[in-house]
Amino acid sequence: MTIDKIDSFDEKAELLFRNLISDYGYTLEGKNLFELNGMKWSTKHVYINSDTHLKIEIQQAPYYTDYGFSIFIYNLRTDEYNILYNIPHDSHDEEDKFLVRAHQTLFSSSEAIDLISGKYWRKLSHILFQE
Repeated sequence: MTIDKIDSFDEKAELLFRNLISDYGYTLEGKNLFELNGMKWSTKHVYINSDTHLKIEIQQAPYYTDYGFSIFIYNLRTDEYNILYNIPHDSHDEEDKFLVRAHQTLFSSSEAIDLISGKYWRKLSHILFQE
């Protein structure tokens, strides 16, 4: 039996990104599953930090689009957002190693950590990390 790409992502991403909760004060507000014609199409994990007024959405859209994996951060005070990471679906591997790589890269970057922690906000003119 093969594991669905979305189910696998939901399981692995929730474990990997739990440091948003333990280290940065976010809460996992929900996981949203989107379907098209009765088939799973994409999923989104939504994290909120009420103290910093930031929202992070970790999305996986492996079917029907080229969006693939993305991490967005929203400033809820200004309605601005940045794309912290993007990997198109054709750059994914079967074992989801791209997800681990993205997590390591993101949390090794002082600029990303400053944004995630709410240390400062600035609108970026580019995707911070892209593969």
